[in-house]
Amino acid sequence: MNYWGNKEAAQFALRVSISVIITWLLCLKLNSEATSAAMVSIIIILMAGSHGANLIKSFYRAVGTILASAFVLFVSSTALIDAWLFNGFMILWIVTCVGLASYLQNSVSYVFGMAGMTAAVIGFPLAYSPEIISVFDNVQARCFGILIGIAVSIIVSAVIPYEDDIKRLLPIKKATLKFIAKVFSGSTRQKSQQAFSQYLGLISNNKQLPINSLVGSKASLELINSQRDALFHCVSLAVAAIKIRHMLRASGNTELEHSIVEIIEEIHGGELDTQLLFDRIKIVTEDIQSDIINKHLAVLIENLVWLNSNRIAVESQRFKRQVSRFFTHRDLQDVLRSMLRTTLLLSGLSFIWIEGQWEHGMNAMLMAGMLCSMNATVPNAKIGNKKVLLAQLIMVGFGYVITFAVAPLSEPNILFPVMFIYLLITSYQFAVCTSANKSVWRYMLIFWSSYIPLSNVPTLDFGGFLNTAMANVVAVIMVMAVYMIIPSRKDTEIVIHSIKRILKKLKPNPGHSNLSSDLVLSAYPVLVRQDHTKVYIDRLISIGECFKLSEQDLLTDKDRVLIRQLLASILENRHDEDKIKQLQLIAETNMQRHSQASDHQAYSAWWQLGIALKRLCVKPSLS
Repeated sequence: MNYWGNKEAAQFALRVSISVIITWLLCLKLNSEATSAAMVSIIIILMAGSHGANLIKSFYRAVGTILASAFVLFVSSTALIDAWLFNGFMILWIVTCVGLASYLQNSVSYVFGMAGMTAAVIGFPLAYSPEIISVFDNVQARCFGILIGIAVSIIVSAVIPYEDDIKRLLPIKKATLKFIAKVFSGSTRQKSQQAFSQYLGLISNNKQLPINSLVGSKASLELINSQRDALFHCVSLAVAAIKIRHMLRASGNTELEHSIVEIIEEIHGGELDTQLLFDRIKIVTEDIQSDIINKHLAVLIENLVWLNSNRIAVESQRFKRQVSRFFTHRDLQDVLRSMLRTTLLLSGLSFIWIEGQWEHGMNAMLMAGMLCSMNATVPNAKIGNKKVLLAQLIMVGFGYVITFAVAPLSEPNILFPVMFIYLLITSYQFAVCTSANKSVWRYMLIFWSSYIPLSNVPTLDFGGFLNTAMANVVAVIMVMAVYMIIPSRKDTEIVIHSIKRILKKLKPNPGHSNLSSDLVLSAYPVLVRQDHTKVYIDRLISIGECFKLSEQDLLTDKDRVLIRQLLASILENRHDEDKIKQLQLIAETNMQRHSQASDHQAYSAWWQLGIALKRLCVKPSLS
């Protein structure tokens, strides 16, 4: 029973398995033709992972289904007389939905993702069998089947309830504390980079947490707002910990790193006297750098205690620079690329299907339309497409065993227990898997119904099974091909492009909130490490410190011109050694001036910029 040791994953597996089997039986009872679409809807909704996200996705899935159904009915009334005309309207709709979903990149984008996916599921089968009389019945049946799946998933989720969304912040707090411990543990550069990437991935996956809690939590609005602030505060603490370690090393106080790790262990053990803990690591030397570090350490210790607690509201002191919003992951160029990919892919498949009279081209169109719509709401889809192909090949083998061995050779009622066990195991593996293979389990959950007989009467049509499998695999290969021809923009490119726009507006902003440096801080969770994405921590810290100096009106016009030129080269990964040395010299001069004036805030800003610039000259890393 240790296999089912993860309670949350086991509950997810039960929700998926029970919902799918109940929906399957209901669709058979009602003679519905939308069994597959209904079960896909259930799985995608339940993958949301929380009660609030489940309700939001259920609502948006229903809205997307109704929109797509209305569009298909409208187009069918005039365009179903010609296959190319009808497919052209379907492709136009899916491309538009993909563009809107890619651009919005929030919970509302799910409406358009599902509208495109539903149009593919409902529309392309009609083009394969264009019977005007049965159009309304087919659309109504598929729409009704999807809505049945949504209703069943909500009911089952009520029977097997989620943990209150407000409590989902607690694992993030624990993860932040664990990450800070790794920052000061003297890990190797590779391990530190990996830890930071994993932490950013966790934050990125929970960016919608405040909205989900607003819908799915029973907590008060005040507590939900506190959860939102606390989520941003966790990111602020993680970034602040990195900067504190940089300051400790720059000032020659590296021995304190081990002491901070010991303090974190004692906090885990129940030690909550922040003053006593701070006295153990307080630097007794009286100089401006020691004073700055001590102030940061005092705030850090108080926040470490908060991270280890079950409190939601942030009651501890805060660092002066805080993340108050997340980076908006929008890029018009990437949106246009997604739309172009979808247009080329679906148009190419339509040509092969219609002009080549490919009987099973409808299956390829359906698969491609679903993948394009799903990829519009999933980051790093290029990587996921490789996993789709692997999942398809696995499902071909599994589907063959079920279709030609289990279904015809056993009692009819045996098929449902076998599929229940399959769904249970696959769902659990999807929930607990933390490697890149998580996508394989995801697509094995979503697309299994393409290869399994869903009717009461088992089929032994091997030719039809093989042609369907080939059509699906061809569609996935073509999706991968268009991503190679028209690749997605990297997360780092999108972040850098946005920061470049802000850089043009670099100007003093005294007395106002640090919106520019705040945006730089909020860019960290976007940079989730994938096969092509690296975390440019030192580059972003340098940029953030420059913005901070400008906002505090600590730069002359000459300094501002130099910083613009330097940051432009940093963003393009070109290290202009001469400009870095010039700015380092300016930083040292200002540090001396502000040290004599005992201006700790100005000295700290210039000092941290100097540290970041020095690290840029070595090698961007966390070490």
